[in-house]
Amino acid sequence: MRPLSGEACTTLSAPCTRLLHSAESTTIALLANLAGLLQPLREFTKTKPVWGTCAGAILLAEAVENPKKGGQELLNGMTLTVARNGWGPQVDSFEAPLIVEGLQNPHNAFTGIFIRAPVITVINSSPDQPPMRVIARLPFGVVPKTATTPIDNEDDPRRIVAVQQGNHLLTTFHPELTKDGRFHEYFVRMCVVPFLSR
Repeated sequence: MRPLSGEACTTLSAPCTRLLHSAESTTIALLANLAGLLQPLREFTKTKPVWGTCAGAILLAEAVENPKKGGQELLNGMTLTVARNGWGPQVDSFEAPLIVEGLQNPHNAFTGIFIRAPVITVINSSPDQPPMRVIARLPFGVVPKTATTPIDNEDDPRRIVAVQQGNHLLTTFHPELTKDGRFHEYFVRMCVVPFLSR
């Protein structure tokens, strides 16, 4: 993927996919709004493949808990709710081995890197949207000690760290910080190729 300039940036008409990288979600939304890209991104997200990682996952959600003062602009691309900094501040960042359904060599753990990571708190269903497919969960015992409520329930949504809904992919961690390209391959195979095949 390459950066765009000029007309392609303001209309988002040229590319067929978007990768929402990590940074700080309110800053990304503020800069997108100032550049006149927030509404074009929302329109793009309605039909095209999008992958949100960490802060990008927050933007891709339809609701956010504990937003910064003044609120949080979102793209409303997936029917779920996330909480910002769900495992605590930067010093509570961690890595975890993830078994991910649908990756090539799925029995080889994928290293999830969680840096001030959001957590999924609610997965909603909507008759107007594709079903949500959970593809990775945190294993028991790797949740930081700073978690305000321990995870002792297999169905706790905070354990969910990767989901696909139609041609959208959301990861609460940073696959792009590893040398393991299997999540990128998954996005192309499961989100982009089906979209291009329509």
